[in-house]
Amino acid sequence: MSGIVAVSEAASLAIHGVGVLASGGRMSAKTIAGIVKVSEGHLAKVLQKLAKEGLVTSVRGPGGGFQLARPAGEISLYDVYSVIEGTPGGESCLIPEGDCPFCGCIFGSLLGDLSRQFVGYLKNTTFAEITKRRD
Repeated sequence: MSGIVAVSEAASLAIHGVGVLASGGRMSAKTIAGIVKVSEGHLAKVLQKLAKEGLVTSVRGPGGGFQLARPAGEISLYDVYSVIEGTPGGESCLIPEGDCPFCGCIFGSLLGDLSRQFVGYLKNTTFAEITKRRD
C-alpha cells in the first residue's frame, strides 16, 4: 500500500484474529470467527495469508487449527498489518502531485502526521500487550 494508511476489513480480521490466537493458543477458524463475530470463510483466507508469511501456523484435521508461529511478544500489530495492507508509503496527499490545484496541501501536515502516528503505534505494540488489555 502506498499513501495514506487505511485499515481494510481484511486487516481488521487479521489483527483481531491474531489477537484472539495470542490469548488462546491453537484454535480453528470457526472458533475464532465465532469469538470475533465475522465470516469464517473470509477469516480463514486471511489466516492462510498470515500462515504463508510465517506469522501463524496451520494444522489440519481433528484438533487442528491456527496458532501463532512465535511468541505474542515478538509479533507487532505492524507485522500483521503489513502482510495484509503492504508497507505504508510516505505520501500524505489524497491527490497525485501535479494534479492538485492548490500550492500546498489543504490538510497541511495533518494526514502525514496521522499516518506516522498510526504506523508508530502499530510498530510499537505487540500482541502480548494487546492480550494484557483484554484480560
